[in-house]
Amino acid sequence: MTAQPVEFRNLFLLSFHERDPLATEIASFGWRVHSARRLDNLSARFFSASAMIAVIDVRRAENDGLRAIAELSKTATEGGIAILALVDSSQKPQIAAQCFDKGATHYLDFAAAGADIAQSIKYAYRYVENFRGGAERTSHEQSMLTSADLQWSMTLGLDNEYWVSDSLRAAASEIDFGQYPATGIYRELSSEERKRVRGAMGRLRDGARQAAVPHRLVGRPVIHHLHETGGRIFGRIEYLANNEEVDDWTGRDLLSGLRNSVAARAWVRQKLEAGNQLTLIAIGFKNFRMINAAFGRNAGDQLLRIVGHRLMDQTQRLYPGPHLVARLDGQNFLVALADIENSGISGLAKNLFDSVFSDLQLEGRPIHLVARAGVAISDADSSEKTLIRKAVLALAEATAAQALPIKFSTVSEADVHLEEVLEDQLAGAMGRGEIVIAFQPQLRVATGQLTGAEALARWEHPEYGLLGASTLFAVAERAGVMESLSTQIHKQALTLAANWPESLGFLSLSINVTAGDLAAASFDRDMLEQVEKAGFEASRLTLEITESELIGNLSASADKLRRLRTAGVQIAIDDFGTGYSSLSYLKQLPVDYLKIDSGLTNDISGSPKDQVVVRSIIEMAHSLHLGVIAEGVETESQLDILTEQGCEFFQGFLRSGPLSPDEFEAFALRSN
Repeated sequence: MTAQPVEFRNLFLLSFHERDPLATEIASFGWRVHSARRLDNLSARFFSASAMIAVIDVRRAENDGLRAIAELSKTATEGGIAILALVDSSQKPQIAAQCFDKGATHYLDFAAAGADIAQSIKYAYRYVENFRGGAERTSHEQSMLTSADLQWSMTLGLDNEYWVSDSLRAAASEIDFGQYPATGIYRELSSEERKRVRGAMGRLRDGARQAAVPHRLVGRPVIHHLHETGGRIFGRIEYLANNEEVDDWTGRDLLSGLRNSVAARAWVRQKLEAGNQLTLIAIGFKNFRMINAAFGRNAGDQLLRIVGHRLMDQTQRLYPGPHLVARLDGQNFLVALADIENSGISGLAKNLFDSVFSDLQLEGRPIHLVARAGVAISDADSSEKTLIRKAVLALAEATAAQALPIKFSTVSEADVHLEEVLEDQLAGAMGRGEIVIAFQPQLRVATGQLTGAEALARWEHPEYGLLGASTLFAVAERAGVMESLSTQIHKQALTLAANWPESLGFLSLSINVTAGDLAAASFDRDMLEQVEKAGFEASRLTLEITESELIGNLSASADKLRRLRTAGVQIAIDDFGTGYSSLSYLKQLPVDYLKIDSGLTNDISGSPKDQVVVRSIIEMAHSLHLGVIAEGVETESQLDILTEQGCEFFQGFLRSGPLSPDEFEAFALRSN
């Protein structure tokens, strides 16, 4: 069905440093914004926007801003165009007067209390209406300008209505808009250009007011401006004199519309070279992989777009100074702030978390996104590489932590270099056999009898010595080899345990399983296949679940674990009692054991409160017919309390720390 064009008002924005957040904010007032960040072809771009208002942001770019005002004012005086200058008199006291001298008709001073850009734009448009003889005449002239645009629109919903301007039909006459009113242009695009379109439409669907896509139309470079309002999507095509804006999009993340990691590094480098102090906030999510598994990748992409838009909007609201919001990779974002006072960083980061990550929904269902952040502050010796690296390393520490969501970086330049070296070397280390297994004995509390062992991974580094599991897994996560590392550890542990002497055939083996492992569709089949290949008895194997915030689709995870239990495998929830494991597992997952976190065990001999907590966990487990294993037992006093409270099993340095395979075998034979 063919629709009639819908009336709306265009606005042209030039901002050298804040184009994207300003364009988003102005679009939220109901304007269709056509934006630029450079002076190139300024007059041509303004006229192609069919706008009657030009907003020129001269902050931190006074000379270029004044040049832009002077160029556009040649038309403004005769054509009834309003030029609104955005200034900051606290940085440049005489800037408002200079803008008027160059031809601005209005200004908004952000140094003034109560500065309101929405009202300033309304006043500027009122000026246009008065100049052109009233609101009705102005509206008619805007419609005339619009009809000459290369543009189209379509309604959303089941009964789509389409409208394509005559000028667009003429400019792209080879496209059959009669047969393909909605997809005619899309059908002519390259695969890369189609990706851009899908990303832009996704951003509109997820709440963005506008988006822009560079592509070619009949061989010419264009920017395709998109916006949605009132249940309708509008498209407007702007020809480019050169490829400058297309090149600019090489710095864009096509999924979220934010700057990408390349552009982020360039921005950070530029600010550092200019002498700005920078604060970087790297943001990631502990449970994003599981959300992807539960809802599907498309829903995960939608969530990333929503978070990206919220980060951009809320950063602009909370910090008016120079800033950048970018998507680094995968699930990680970066917020960069220039010249913020150190005393205000913690409060801003907390406010950002509270405003961005509350009330998130996917497909109408609430989503608990477990967000973490790493913060790094520049010093005189910082480079963009090391500063971003520090923020990412702090994020990794925050992700591994059980409580605090925000971690400030304390690493040195040498630490950063070491992490980079380890990430580069890990894949090779896995192939060279440098990943080794240690076994920590598990014993019965009442008798001290050895019952089994937990397999723990170590990196036997030829230069840095034995590196523990926390370092190993953090490096693997950043290097992108976590899944292959986990599989290799399981295989090695099962093979070693299968070769224990026949006299130790009663011992069980516990191996750690991440929520990422569980998310794999064939996890249960793969695990049983590994057990069979190793020649180990499934009835002697316990899987310890170490991530417990959201294990993807709990129902699907439970089904996999039930199939494993049918084969004889037992299930334990690790680190229980820290607030890190969810009580919902006890109802939804087939569980055999709870493992009391070592932090609680360490405190029970001196803290009555911790004794109460541990007793409650043990009593709850027993009421559900679950066994209990206490980790981190180091003193006889702790063991006595656990005995009194009815804990069945323990492990810890009181009897033995982690042992090499040969040492464990000797320990076990002596115990036997």
